[in-house]
Amino acid sequence: MSRSNYGYVGRRSGGSAWQWIIIGLVLGFGCSVIFVLGGLAAGVITLDGAAVANLPTQTPNVIIITATPAPVTPTIAVAAPTITPTMPILLEIQPPTATPTINPTYLTLSSPLQSTQTTLGIGGNTGTGNPAIGQSAGGDLTNVIAQANETILIEGGTFAMGTTAAEVSQAVQECLGGYGGEAGNCQLEYGEDSYPQHQVTVSAFRIDRTEVSYAQYLAFMNTLGPGAHRNGCDGQPCLQTRNESETSNIAFDSATYSVLFAINDYPMTNVTWYGANVYCRAINRRLPTEAEWERAARGRQGTIFPWGDAWDAARASTRRPLSGEPAAAPIFAFTDGGSDFGVLNMAGNVAEWVSDWYDARYYGRPEATAPDARGPLSGTTKVARGGSWDSVPFFARNPHRQDRDPLQPTAWLGFRCAEDINAQASGTSPLAAAQTFTQSDLLLPPTLVTPGTGADEEFISPTLAPAPTQAQALPFPTAAGTLAPG
Repeated sequence: MSRSNYGYVGRRSGGSAWQWIIIGLVLGFGCSVIFVLGGLAAGVITLDGAAVANLPTQTPNVIIITATPAPVTPTIAVAAPTITPTMPILLEIQPPTATPTINPTYLTLSSPLQSTQTTLGIGGNTGTGNPAIGQSAGGDLTNVIAQANETILIEGGTFAMGTTAAEVSQAVQECLGGYGGEAGNCQLEYGEDSYPQHQVTVSAFRIDRTEVSYAQYLAFMNTLGPGAHRNGCDGQPCLQTRNESETSNIAFDSATYSVLFAINDYPMTNVTWYGANVYCRAINRRLPTEAEWERAARGRQGTIFPWGDAWDAARASTRRPLSGEPAAAPIFAFTDGGSDFGVLNMAGNVAEWVSDWYDARYYGRPEATAPDARGPLSGTTKVARGGSWDSVPFFARNPHRQDRDPLQPTAWLGFRCAEDINAQASGTSPLAAAQTFTQSDLLLPPTLVTPGTGADEEFISPTLAPAPTQAQALPFPTAAGTLAPG
């Protein structure tokens, strides 16, 4: 019995051993899983890159999320997309529109449509100023032409143009003597480009009795339109306003060109050679040649000054005035200082542009003696004649020559126009026929250009008058008390 029981038990134990092994493995694996999950939940156990080292290579388009410790937000690495280049977007920024502002001390030249014409005085102006000379609507030059200066007939003939060494020497001595006042700075070299004296024949022509005034010229500028002073004269600047030069008397408020009412009848200054040339063409005239200018100044007697051979401070406006400070005068002043043809202010007041290019040795060339000589064919500077309110009488002598860059206007330089004797009948000047001014010229759109150089008193030739030491002084008070220089 006992053997039988023992035998049974022995067989039972041997057959169930494998069951206990399986139960042990299951329990062990379960505990391990529970332990690992607990560790991960508690942050004790972390996963690193080694666990995935044997994974297949990732493609560029696969998003890889890298686990990072809390509380940092997981970093997402994304393959950069390809960007196709495109043209930049250009933004055109318009400048602000200028708001016209008018200084109450300035008189805006009125439109002929708003006022009637006043009775013309000498040179097309009244002695008290003519506020009716002003803007013409629609580019119409009718009013500008109507206000042009009276012209004087200059008889044709042959005269002695230029000077002699003896005459220059005497003029230098008079200058050093001061003309009854302070001695001037004059040298023999200042007159060397005016000789040798030579015979010149000119045909009869007409020339403005007076210099062109502010009122006349600004009527023309207001016809060209706002901003035309920058490039409205053959594509070149016409003049300098107070915005470009402190010596200018011309105000521009972005709409209208104007000057103080008191100086309407004073000679136009701060005008370029191109500005003078285009104005003369606009009224069917032209700038006089250098020979014509001297013929009109010397008169029939060929004198040194328009009135004679001796200096007379009562007959012209120069730096040696009869009384007071040097200053410009109205265009019809000094009526007893004109030439025997009746042309006024050819000595002093303002020097005047003429048409010729400048050549210091031109008088020694054969072409200088040709009939109706017109100067060199080209050059870099233009001739100016007649002296000014800011130069001593030495520079106001009829034969004296000066030169200046055509784009360098100044407070002592203006102009007058001339025309051929048949121009009034034909309506145009033969000498100006090659460059006739038409209404289409008024359509040149004004564009911004670099303002003038401002080198107003930098002389480029020893033949010029000494630099002005002050801006133009005008004997009229303003609302503030005195007129500002220039």
